[in-house]
Amino acid sequence: MDALEYERFADIYSIWTATAGSTHTNLPFYVQAYLAAEGSVVELGVGDGRIAVEAAVRGRHVVGVDLSPAMLALCQARAAEAGVANRLTLLQGDFRSFVLPEPAALIALPYHSIGHLTSLDAKRDALRHIHTQLRPGGRFIFDDFLMTPGRLDEMRRVQLRAEYDTPDGHHALLWVTSLIDAHAQTMRVVTWEDLLDDDGVMMRRRYRPLSLSWMSPAQAAALLADTGFKAEGCLGAFDGTPFLAATAEEQIWIARKDSAT
Repeated sequence: MDALEYERFADIYSIWTATAGSTHTNLPFYVQAYLAAEGSVVELGVGDGRIAVEAAVRGRHVVGVDLSPAMLALCQARAAEAGVANRLTLLQGDFRSFVLPEPAALIALPYHSIGHLTSLDAKRDALRHIHTQLRPGGRFIFDDFLMTPGRLDEMRRVQLRAEYDTPDGHHALLWVTSLIDAHAQTMRVVTWEDLLDDDGVMMRRRYRPLSLSWMSPAQAAALLADTGFKAEGCLGAFDGTPFLAATAEEQIWIARKDSAT
């Protein structure tokens, strides 16, 4: 996990998430899971608080963990603006080493964020550590990319992700493409932001690369079993549809720590 890569995304993160298809469906799914949990709730990779603050607005206290100070600052500002700063506890930390004030009833890792760990060994270390931070019977929920040939082809294309005005009044275009190593199941997502003058002439271009990875459903199931979790189910969409390989859009895993451990 490269903290500096993620840090560089902070100023465009809200635009990045607003223009991603999964963010509109994963928000109600995770908020409902947080509200239903009987005990403390932790969100790993809390980012700018898009999910956590919405849950806090609805009455839930959330512990948010993120490696990026810039993202945590955005989250704190969002919570303050919503009037729920007292319902958020923010911790700077890695998925593999964070320490909670108390064992959690629910730990969530939304928005494909497990992919910031780009090797199976790093993911295994994270899940083993997450297991230690849950109370007996506690749940772990995460989602990961479901990669298909069509999705890989789409991600390889150069796409105009967004058109917007920057805070200092410049017009901007945000582009994205991905360099994919299908064998290693890794990708280098490359975004670039073009700032334009009043005549539409580019004044500046800024690149922001981001290293990501993915697992197959079989790898995810094996990783959960290897790290002490019992998989309760896998969903194929955030509307609760069970996972079917032919129709699934996502892989959303719900796992539990044994009540005896």
